[in-house]
Amino acid sequence: MKNKFFLLVIAACYFSVSAYAGDDASGTTPFAVDLSEKFHVYEMTPADKKWSRSLVRNLHYTGKVVHFVKTDIKLGIKGIEKQGEVYHALEEPDYFYIVASDAMLIIGAPHPYSPGVGGFSMHRSESKNFIVCLNLQPGGVPVHSGAKVVVGKNIWNGHLWSRF
Repeated sequence: MKNKFFLLVIAACYFSVSAYAGDDASGTTPFAVDLSEKFHVYEMTPADKKWSRSLVRNLHYTGKVVHFVKTDIKLGIKGIEKQGEVYHALEEPDYFYIVASDAMLIIGAPHPYSPGVGGFSMHRSESKNFIVCLNLQPGGVPVHSGAKVVVGKNIWNGHLWSRF
């Protein structure tokens, strides 16, 4: 009986050392975006800025506010290019948000990730031209199927899902 218990303990130790803990936001849908090409962004109007200030005031939020604006960067989804899915952060120039896969790309990060930790929240305008982000976190659930985020072509497998 002692031998069986001992073997069970040894097996449990072996498998716990060889297992990887943590979440993974990888999925089956292939995505691709090239961040090396010049792109244009939506320019927020005075009415847009007023809406953002009103949102922040009504939510009683006092932290940093980051605005993601729509770009003309093309997003490849299953090999088909779409526009209007890639947003760029005005206050954080290395940050890009991909609506179709709910993925955040930060230039230099080890991989894309699915945001949503630590009270993170996004509020898209009715026009869909910009997103107000509150409590932006520099990390989240990693997309391990993606490589280091670069100024160039980025490819990852994620979920075809949007928080909007």
